[in-house]
Amino acid sequence: MRRIKGSFFCMALAMLCLLAGARFPGESAASAKTRVITDMKGRKVEVPDPLTRVALFGGPTGQIAYILGARNRLCAVSKALKASEMLHLMDPSIRELPAPRGASGNINMEELLLSDPQLVIAGDLDASIVEKKTRIPVAYLESSMKRGFELLKEEMRFYGEVFQEGPRAERYIAYLQETVAFLHRRTRDLPREKRKVVYNGYSPNRLVTLGGDSFMNERIETAGCLNAAESVSTGAKKEGLHVGLVEVSMEQVLVWNPDILVIDFGEPEQLFEAPRWTTIRAVHSRQIYKEPIGIFIWNRPTAESAVLHPLWLAKLAYPERFRDLDLRREVKRFYKETVGFDLTDDQADAVVRADYDVKFGPLQRKEHR
Repeated sequence: MRRIKGSFFCMALAMLCLLAGARFPGESAASAKTRVITDMKGRKVEVPDPLTRVALFGGPTGQIAYILGARNRLCAVSKALKASEMLHLMDPSIRELPAPRGASGNINMEELLLSDPQLVIAGDLDASIVEKKTRIPVAYLESSMKRGFELLKEEMRFYGEVFQEGPRAERYIAYLQETVAFLHRRTRDLPREKRKVVYNGYSPNRLVTLGGDSFMNERIETAGCLNAAESVSTGAKKEGLHVGLVEVSMEQVLVWNPDILVIDFGEPEQLFEAPRWTTIRAVHSRQIYKEPIGIFIWNRPTAESAVLHPLWLAKLAYPERFRDLDLRREVKRFYKETVGFDLTDDQADAVVRADYDVKFGPLQRKEHR
């Protein structure tokens, strides 16, 4: 009986795979309109025109569909995107969207096929799996923790081509460039020896960080600060860590002696009485802050964090230089003008305080939840 059930499931899955690449009844090759897009690997991909059903994999990158006003064209997403508390509040319909992609390389193929996508957009591993197992057109992302502002602009323009929302993509890019230019003007005269040193202490032990070869280095420098871990290479994959993260020693953190400490687990108060940490300048001066969380946590190379993270950090590091910068107002402006979310004052403050969460596996940051 078990063999019969297993065989039936395999046959059903095979049929779904065939249907995924089939045309609708009565649709001929001559009548089917298509167009060609270029993915982020330079590959040409033929897709239906109009393109109305896109499966978008990767938690951080999912927010771009909102920025481009293309949310209604998503037919499937990653579990990490659906796990965003902020999205549940701003877009309750996200709960009903299929999420066949879990962690990287973990895709429920049956659920994906049932969502009936015309295109799957994914990073290398996920894209290759879908390409091998289905006939669905696949577009590859550049999935790297080294993604700086320039690669983000490329990504935004790629999505603008996919969703045919080029002008909206360019509006975001102009917003980003305006923010970066503003921060550079305010901090360019700071000599290196007077720039605040920032250490990102991630995970429960606060000894996981992003180094000088990651996107975070550029974000920290844009805020006029220095990355304590700028000499650390984080490019290689390490067991138990997200690609791009690296674990350092407590001794190394003591040598760096950062001015500002950013954490993503627990509360700052937990470190004020921790014997190993009390001699560090950031702890002694109580300059410990939680990584903000909006649609996604800001220690990922996302479109929201590219704009908001450097503003947030610059305001913390140099309050006298940014006395006129109203962070609440800037947070509200960003989400309204680019994402279409109209936040209240309390909601904007909740983003900065990291009151929202991403309730998905290792991304779940709040220990009490």
